[in-house]
Amino acid sequence: MGKLLRINLNTRKFQFEKLSADQEMLGGRGLSSAIIAEEVPPTTDPLGADSKLIFAAGLLAGTPIANTGRLSVGAKSPMTRAIKEANVGGTVAHKLAGLGVRAVVFEGCASELLMVKISTEGVAFQSAKAFKRTGLYDFFIDMKNQFGEHVGVAAIGPAGEDKLIAAGVAVTSPDFRIRMAARGGMGAVMGAKNLKAVVVDDTNGPGIDILDPVKLKTAARHFSKGLVAHPLVQGLKALGTPLLVGLTNDALGCLATKNYRMGSFGGAGKISGEYIARLMDSRPNAEPMHSCMKGCAIRCSNVFTDAGGSELVSGLEFETIALMGSNCLIDDIDCIAEMNRICNDVGVDTMDVGGAIGLLMEAGVLAWGDGPAALEIIRGIGQRTDRGSMIGNGTGFTGKKLGSKRIPVVKGQCLAGYDPRILKGTGVTYATSTMGADHTCGNALPSPDNPAYDPSSSTGQGAMSQFLQTFFAAVDTLGLCLFASLPMLDVPELQQFLMSGIDAIQKESPGENYMLDLGEKVLGIEKQFNTAAGLSAADDRLPGFFLEESLPPGGNRFDVPDEELDSVLGVL
Repeated sequence: MGKLLRINLNTRKFQFEKLSADQEMLGGRGLSSAIIAEEVPPTTDPLGADSKLIFAAGLLAGTPIANTGRLSVGAKSPMTRAIKEANVGGTVAHKLAGLGVRAVVFEGCASELLMVKISTEGVAFQSAKAFKRTGLYDFFIDMKNQFGEHVGVAAIGPAGEDKLIAAGVAVTSPDFRIRMAARGGMGAVMGAKNLKAVVVDDTNGPGIDILDPVKLKTAARHFSKGLVAHPLVQGLKALGTPLLVGLTNDALGCLATKNYRMGSFGGAGKISGEYIARLMDSRPNAEPMHSCMKGCAIRCSNVFTDAGGSELVSGLEFETIALMGSNCLIDDIDCIAEMNRICNDVGVDTMDVGGAIGLLMEAGVLAWGDGPAALEIIRGIGQRTDRGSMIGNGTGFTGKKLGSKRIPVVKGQCLAGYDPRILKGTGVTYATSTMGADHTCGNALPSPDNPAYDPSSSTGQGAMSQFLQTFFAAVDTLGLCLFASLPMLDVPELQQFLMSGIDAIQKESPGENYMLDLGEKVLGIEKQFNTAAGLSAADDRLPGFFLEESLPPGGNRFDVPDEELDSVLGVL
């Protein structure tokens, strides 16, 4: 059974605690949300003294089951003012599990910028004043040199130290590249605690308790074999997440374009997965496949280099390409990669920053498609310029500052790269998710295995979103990569292999409806917290322009009835 590690940054004291019976059945998002709901006053200031920051490994962290190394970073969000979890790959989740730790609770605020090291020797506190405002690329090199390549590190950049509410938490991949728990301002919460970094060293750690090693090994082998055979995974291996550019632009017409004024982008061919693959094939040192975590069977990430072979960013992903590319009418993939790199270095969410740049262009501050001008403003985040700090606080903050009429946010958080007037089930998720406009909570893409589902119908979207939100709440609780979970929706046998793996490590066998029961439990915890925090049905709505403006060329509007929106999560 995993332990809970509680660290008080005020007193520099720590203690290990036994998980409660309820907590023992949770991990990742579910455990993070449960701790927040139990210990954080719902109306507290997210950046105040009563706020807590949670790092939680998934239930399956530390097992050989593929793609189970996601780390959940949770708190009350300074962006959404609601409960929040942002999850990320990298090494930290598996290393916490290696120490027998299911979750870490950070309380209080350090008197100076601090680093924390967690190992078999306990918790060590170290001043981080020498690293104040150090960018994450240099900082991770310093951490590797100081502690060795075997550790995992989670850290904030200058944006987190400045408590900008679009700041994320960066985590090292196995080869010390940056991965971001980007959404909802978790980096600002960490910065408010004066916590620069957490170093996790699982050397000689006890690992997790395994009840049936043979059963676990067999389940892991079958799950991985079925996973890599799925067509989606084959596509991700070939093109990574940028394969979604072609699907959303050409096939569906829902690619976020010109601050969601259009659903297709004329320059999409220059930012597509196919184009990026050809470009990387011609460039020195580029890697079209890359693993963000140990045990990844998909390798959908990449290492994108410039023409001379110098690394720009790893990985260059669809959501960044959509929000900083088509959303801003920028078709220069090198420019997008450079913007991505700067955001990684200062530690901010590329999606909310991309949405903010789109608003600057719509306001006439920048010209549409002017990548170099966008780059200059993004550099200003780390330089603390007025506009840099503005966009570093995200799309909602920027829109209010500019007096924009079309601000693409729900609960303060920017939408993803899918227009909800075409993918209306995704629109319902944007509107009703406990996490704000978060596509990972339930992205209702069409599937050849479900031909009866019409993503553009005005009815039936609530039920689809409810199912997906419930399913993915369970996925996040297990610590499973979203892309590794999608094939389970098409191939029921894969879910059975996963259940067999869970049965091998838990005393209580998973029931027939384990995933949906688990997800419903997690969503119920989150919904109750948000209601107590003051959120209501009025917050579960898309911005009005999605209902009022037709999306060319088909003329679609978001026309899912309010009654259907209110039915989603309403029974929890």
